[in-house]
This record gives sequence, C-alpha cells and structure tokens, in this order.
Amino acid sequence: MMAELEGAIQRLWEGLPQIGAFAFEASNGAGSATDWCGRGEGVVTVTDHQGGWLFAERGHYTTPHGRVLAMHNRFWWQRTPRGILLSHLRYEQPVALFELLPQADGRWLTAEPHLCGQDHYSAELTETEGGFLLGWQIRGPRKNERLSYRYGPGAQA
Repeated sequence: MMAELEGAIQRLWEGLPQIGAFAFEASNGAGSATDWCGRGEGVVTVTDHQGGWLFAERGHYTTPHGRVLAMHNRFWWQRTPRGILLSHLRYEQPVALFELLPQADGRWLTAEPHLCGQDHYSAELTETEGGFLLGWQIRGPRKNERLSYRYGPGAQA
C-alpha cells in the first residue's frame, strides 16, 4: 500500500512540469452571496521554484454577463513526505492552501481544509491522460463556491 502511494506521488510530481494550459468553470451554490461564476482559460508556464514547481497562469475570465477580464495566478507545488502541498504566491509571499494526499482509489484529497477568515477551502485532484482535474470547494458564511479546473499539456487543457 505504501509503495502504491509513493508511486502515485512520484507520477503526479513528474507530470506537473508537463502542464501547459488550464481551463476552469466557477459556480456558486445555495447560500452564496457572491457572483463568482463564469469560465476561464489560459496558458501555464512551469518553472522550478525552490525545489518545487511554480505554475504561472495567464489567461482570461468571462463573467456570466459576457465581460472578459485578464487574469493571472501563481501556484507553488511542493512535494511532501505524504503528498503534494499547494501554495498560492500572493505578492511573492507563499500562502499554503492545503496538502493533497493520494488515496487508494486514485483520487487526491485535502488533508486539512485551508482557513481564510471564516471560509474553508478544500480540493480534490483526479489524474487524467496528460493532466489532471482539480476541483476546489469554498464554504463560509457568505460563500458556497466550486471551481472546476482542468490542466493539460499544450494549447488546450
């Protein structure tokens, strides 16, 4: 069992630098007081960053009203003894979001939710041919959002 989980960590780790594109859909559920829904897509530039992989994402986000906005994110993936730690680089300062742990059924789940104020962030990662799906769930007093990311190689995720 332990060897299988080690193999899963190694497989995902080796796949991360092959990513070149992303697409996502954001939606909000019952009780949400935000207007965070729409679609986005763009390119990912992956570079080595302090022994981990830095995803520099650039693209555009289309609101439900058809407005197109430029967007960018910087995510830092780090290997841990039991999984992969995902951090968001805001103003070059890393904010650790959560550690994803491989499961026996092939999924990756959040070890502990990330707390930001009263909001809880968690995620599930599923590997696909040439990439992976990363589903985020954000819950709080005013939030019930889901972000469904699809990462893959080349021009189209």
